[in-house]
Amino acid sequence: MLNALAWLEIHRKHLLVGFAALIALFAVVYLWRHMAAQRELDGNAALLSLRSRPNQPEASAKAADYLKVAEEHAASSAGVRARLLAAAAYFADNRYAEAQAEFSRVLTEEGSGVLAAQAAFGVAASLDALDKQEEAISKYQEVISRFSDDSVALQARLGLARLHESRKQPENALRYYDEILREREPGSVVQAATQAREELIRRHPGLSGTNTTSSVTVGSAGK
Repeated sequence: MLNALAWLEIHRKHLLVGFAALIALFAVVYLWRHMAAQRELDGNAALLSLRSRPNQPEASAKAADYLKVAEEHAASSAGVRARLLAAAAYFADNRYAEAQAEFSRVLTEEGSGVLAAQAAFGVAASLDALDKQEEAISKYQEVISRFSDDSVALQARLGLARLHESRKQPENALRYYDEILREREPGSVVQAATQAREELIRRHPGLSGTNTTSSVTVGSAGK
């Protein structure tokens, strides 16, 4: 017991310094978490302020408004969402090149997850709207490959089907429509595919007996 007390007395200063350092570390961690949470709150508030004017259509948020929030709150997830909304606003205004650029930035920043999936589809859809068909096909394929469990995979298949129709490749289009229709739970994409498939068969009655039950591989999409 006396030896332990003597050891504590000898090393008391070192112990106090170590304890103070530990307290300082906890304080830094707490402050960092508090500041991160505050950044999220501030970013969400700024984003919400842009979307809380339903009775003022003339004052509805524009792409530039969302980009301002994205830049001012770049360190928060709200900033990423704001950039995604800016890209969508550009797309709605038929400014497809700007939309593609912003969708690409979101995809680079996120990498994975729901926002990344939406951004990846946005890149493909923007290229499609710009009539860059080969690039659009490649990006739609990428969406299906990287985000196969997300709803954007169905949207990408619908985009590929319509591209194949425009390229006078009805057999490939039919395969993608049938892939979509194998989805068990109906939704807007499934309904659109159903209608498009029926119209395709009316224009190409010879396809009615085509067996398209096998899945289309990603690598064959551009054929």
